[in-house]
Amino acid sequence: MMDRTLAPASFPVKNFNFRTCRKIILNGGIEGLIIPDKQYPICLVEIIFQSGSWFEKNPGIAFLTGKMLLEGTSTKNAEEIALAFEHMGAHIEVQTAVDGTSIRLFATQKHIHSSLALLQEILFSPNFPTNEFEVIKNLKAEQIKLQLAKNTYFATSHFHELLFGPTHPYGRSIKETEITQRTLFEIKDFFQWQFQKDPKVVLCGDIDEKVIEKTALLLGNINKDEKQMLSFAISQNHNHQTIERSDSVQASLRMGAQTIDRGHPDIHKLTVANKLLGGFFGSRLMKKLREEKGLTYGVYSSITHAQNASYWTISTEMKSDNAEHSLEAIHEIITELAQNYPSQSEVDMLKNFLRGKFLSSMNSILDVASIYTLLFVNDIPHHFLTTSLETIDSIRPKDLSEMIQKYFIDPDKSSLFVR
Repeated sequence: MMDRTLAPASFPVKNFNFRTCRKIILNGGIEGLIIPDKQYPICLVEIIFQSGSWFEKNPGIAFLTGKMLLEGTSTKNAEEIALAFEHMGAHIEVQTAVDGTSIRLFATQKHIHSSLALLQEILFSPNFPTNEFEVIKNLKAEQIKLQLAKNTYFATSHFHELLFGPTHPYGRSIKETEITQRTLFEIKDFFQWQFQKDPKVVLCGDIDEKVIEKTALLLGNINKDEKQMLSFAISQNHNHQTIERSDSVQASLRMGAQTIDRGHPDIHKLTVANKLLGGFFGSRLMKKLREEKGLTYGVYSSITHAQNASYWTISTEMKSDNAEHSLEAIHEIITELAQNYPSQSEVDMLKNFLRGKFLSSMNSILDVASIYTLLFVNDIPHHFLTTSLETIDSIRPKDLSEMIQKYFIDPDKSSLFVR
């Protein structure tokens, strides 16, 4: 009989067999990444354009352009597009963020060529119907209104404004009035001059040379000219702010600061240290604030890497009466971890968690594609993953305290209460 009081044996992840991939250059100089997997007849084609809200003239243009792509072409309306993909057993999604827009097409090997033909029609002959545009605007405006009524969304959007400033793309959020002011002319203009420039493409799954050739032909008419990267000044507010809301029954707390990017030599050690602080259920913040003090149901620390900035955030929700006490406790936990090395047993538990997390993140070909695409789009070398694993195995308690001291205590921090 298994003794369930004993934890299973743990071991370092040595000589991990990463899936193969290769970079290619398509017609017109478009960079591509091939991640082959013949086990299942599934294909993923992802095209990433540098056409996010970083490049828009007015808030909401990039988002609305992405949403309108599937609303109609010169020969099909939105319903006919959806039915065509459904008939082929395919799926398409368009996601717009600050740095770019991603178009992901999932299809079987049998129908990948007809799916790519429909994708080509969507990319090169959208008709941007007026009625659908008004519907999407109204839906988004209503969604923003509902989201802002929730403290957690309201706090996150205002906290980003503290970190970057109200005019920075990472600091501003779309307002209800801004969405309703957008015109179809702005959307068509953005699509024509900004949307399709400087793409990268990822092909994953049961990919053969015919699929690569078809994708190259699809993208052959796209303008490869690299856009001039716009620059925005960061104006971080290092003060603590409190926003009172009369209808609020609980408080949202956010705290954080700018930090190093993925290319910094300390990034892997800092990532592990952040996990110990607040990145999993056994973290210091969770133990102290949730289990010992009962101040919150959950508290998390995360590091966000965008293309042009990186920052860490501690976020939690609690009763309004516990807000100040929670902020003080967070500062105490950070200081304690910086000044006193964690125990070896605590570090070993963290290492086991991170090893398991890494292995589970590499389970399926689509999981792998997500990670490889992130590296590819951000021009991060593949050995980033092996270095991450090596850091997990070799990091010491001393290293973790040094990272907390260097990147969580020394920098000027911003904090926010919404209650």
